[in-house]
Amino acid sequence: MKDTDCLVIGAGVSGLTAAHELKKRGVDVRVLEARDRVGGRTWSGELDGAEVDWGGEWIGHGQPRVYALIKELGLRTFATYDQGRKVLEAGGRISTYTGTIPWMAPWKLIQIQAGIWRLDGLARGLTRDASWTHPRAGEWDATTLDAARRSVMWSADARGVMDAAMRTIFGAESGELSLLHALAYIRSAGSLNNLIATEGGFQHERIHGGAQAISTALRAAVGDDRVHLGRPVTRIAHDAVGVVVRDARGDEWRARRVVVSVPIALGARIEFEPALPSLRTQLMERAYMGSAVKCFVRYETPFWRARGLSGEAASADGPISVTFDQCSEDGSVACLLAFVGGRAARTWHQRDPEARKQLVIDRLAAYFGPEAREPVAYAEVDWSAERWSGGGPIAIFPTGTLSTHGAALRAPIGRMHWAGTETARECMGFIEGAVESGQRVADEVALAAS
Repeated sequence: MKDTDCLVIGAGVSGLTAAHELKKRGVDVRVLEARDRVGGRTWSGELDGAEVDWGGEWIGHGQPRVYALIKELGLRTFATYDQGRKVLEAGGRISTYTGTIPWMAPWKLIQIQAGIWRLDGLARGLTRDASWTHPRAGEWDATTLDAARRSVMWSADARGVMDAAMRTIFGAESGELSLLHALAYIRSAGSLNNLIATEGGFQHERIHGGAQAISTALRAAVGDDRVHLGRPVTRIAHDAVGVVVRDARGDEWRARRVVVSVPIALGARIEFEPALPSLRTQLMERAYMGSAVKCFVRYETPFWRARGLSGEAASADGPISVTFDQCSEDGSVACLLAFVGGRAARTWHQRDPEARKQLVIDRLAAYFGPEAREPVAYAEVDWSAERWSGGGPIAIFPTGTLSTHGAALRAPIGRMHWAGTETARECMGFIEGAVESGQRVADEVALAAS
């Protein structure tokens, strides 16, 4: 039996931020992580010399906590490449545009803008702390985003453009998303534009060394000997005195308090003794992870830049939702990133690997030119196949969940506390949200121990 003041389950950004903050306050802390690495849904690597982020990667304006943490840890950022025209595929047609909103027929543009204004307007009425307390929460949670927007967006192409963004943001279709969950997400970001924009939005910058560098540096700050990898937690016994946590190796860890910082849906795999209150149990059981695949294609040169293209594309037709320039800061190492999300991502594994690669390259050639048919290397990560994430980029709260079970999202249960980017009040689903949730839960633990 190993004793400590506080155990943190999960060595992603939220869990390690909590551990880092607690250590600074003199709390003896240990971290248990199921994977053989830190970082959670941030995971960085290399593809034929190209620095790639297999998981979450971007930060941007309106995210002060992650910028402060990056500075504290001695890391650096650089701007996401966003120069030149962007590409839109809709209704079988390919065009280019500048700015955040694709150029389409004026009446379609009006619908897109009306949809954005409507969602932003409804979202502003929510509180970031408790969206489920809004007088219309039950009504909004009983309908989907798709159903709600149809009153102002009757064009299939206009809806398709928004769908491309939703598949990337949530890993789900608009017809699967609770309107309340979508509005709470927009409210936590400040606006829908923040969620979708590169320049001035949440995709504004990348991190040198990849986003996983945050967790690697946090692990060093907490202490390598305090972060234990390959330790999936199977059971948490809790009472008025403390907790006893058992991992898959059969080892037990005793602590005064525990922070659970794993994807909400994965929390349902842990045995709790005694059982958790039904509100929390049902929240974990009802939540499910989105579906996302990130595909990286390495090239000799960033040929799209020479064509005056930014590397960004949005497709209402699929299966690719969006693409981004994934080159090195100086552009000398060329790479494109293609997202597959939602329905297409759920069936991606059913295709032959070579057919998947060819499909991606064919679409890139259609967007950026025939040079896209000459890749140096290709790799992809299907987050639904990641055992300790179960999908990505975030957990989805289906209709009827947030309005009835939202109160259990962050509320401590005895000596158990809950972290993770889905619990964030600001920038939910992003690295900033993970940092915010880690700092919040550290405050909770420190206050309860005082």
